[in-house]
Amino acid sequence: SYAVELRGTPFGTLAYSGDCRPSRKFAEVCLNADILIHEATFADGMEAEAALKRHSTVGEALHVASLMKAKALVLTHFSQRFPKIPPLSGKDDLASSSEIPIVFAFDYMKLTQRNLVAASNITPALRLLYPED
Repeated sequence: SYAVELRGTPFGTLAYSGDCRPSRKFAEVCLNADILIHEATFADGMEAEAALKRHSTVGEALHVASLMKAKALVLTHFSQRFPKIPPLSGKDDLASSSEIPIVFAFDYMKLTQRNLVAASNITPALRLLYPED
């Protein structure tokens, strides 16, 4: 899979990771991106399965955003086998602070500069739609 950095978007510099494992090189190349879109197919604790299937966990995507010093993070490509919004990792400084917006993307979601922060703030409400068993 590929990753790309796009400059001059309405968000500024946009970094996009395809379906892939975390990449330190990608974080270095896209340092200080205005927005990072990163796949997070698996929840934390499933690192072995993520590695086997060449995907990332939520915590791994958070770590890439932290290394990249991204100003916003959009998480995508959640596994359909787990019908819930994955929890944010508590082991990464980015997850435990509110220094950047973190958005869980869904099909047909339209993000703009104006609604990015609002989209990150609705995560607790969205979690209510996917209660734990």
